[in-house]
Amino acid sequence: MPEVKLYMKYDELLERAYKTLPKKPVVVKQRLTLPKPEVVVSGKRTFITNFNQICDILSRKPQIVLRYILKELGAPGVLHENMAVIQGEFSKKTIEAILDRFFKMYVVCPACKSPDTRLVKEKKFMFLICGACGAKSPVKPF
Repeated sequence: MPEVKLYMKYDELLERAYKTLPKKPVVVKQRLTLPKPEVVVSGKRTFITNFNQICDILSRKPQIVLRYILKELGAPGVLHENMAVIQGEFSKKTIEAILDRFFKMYVVCPACKSPDTRLVKEKKFMFLICGACGAKSPVKPF
């Protein structure tokens, strides 16, 4: 009759655990990608022509996103139909950087990195509430 082991050594357990791991590293891809803004500079004004599309993908009101962009640029601007009109000449790279910062600070959950969030204002404070993990994180008001 074969001998039955009731316990295993640490090295044997570790080796068995390594054998059960997947061979290729698991890569988690973000399911929400921020579209590139279509920026047109005409005279002394900058137009973001796909602004409403960007706001729809981010699930944020265009007024909130525009307010953040204008504050970061220190320039006046308005919403006109489906685009944002900003007074001043700004490069596509600058607008992309600001939108990327907005995405990281006000859309992505800091706990689970899910983009399924919503902004809630309670008294003087703003919170990012995650629909995936339920985390409630304070964010800097703008």
